Amino acid sequence: MTLLKTAIAAPGVLVLAACAAVSYGDKESEARLRDLQPIAGKTSLYVCREAAAFSGAGNRTTVMVNGRAIGTLKPNDFAHTVVEPGLQDIYVKLNPGGDSGILTLRTQPGEVAIVWVGVTGAGFGALTVDNFSSRSEAERCVKGAAYAVPAETSAVR
Repeated sequence: MTLLKTAIAAPGVLVLAACAAVSYGDKESEARLRDLQPIAGKTSLYVCREAAAFSGAGNRTTVMVNGRAIGTLKPNDFAHTVVEPGLQDIYVKLNPGGDSGILTLRTQPGEVAIVWVGVTGAGFGALTVDNFSSRSEAERCVKGAAYAVPAETSAVR
């Protein structure tokens, strides 16, 4: 009977473990980043994961920009980085799991770019990075989300 209880409890423990390892930036930086101000000569790049219902909500996604981790996201989180204008390769690693496809953006000096992360098919499809359907939708995502940083950088919540 103990083996049966362990087998039943194991998936729940894995989901909780996956939910736990997200780190957040300080509230002052979060408030400043929500202003979405451009940076002269650079690209201010946001990657925002929209709020989700139950489907996919326990999965953490590590955002990679040009091969560098910029934050680990749960639903309703955003990550931010400043990059040189030009081509940006953006993808996410599902923890645990695999990688999304790569979204390549060409960014401009002074641009504030915002990229969507989520699970297609109402939460039952593939992990994806893409463009938002509108600028207002993208801004709403960032302004309503928490600022996440790479897991080893700040306090874990």
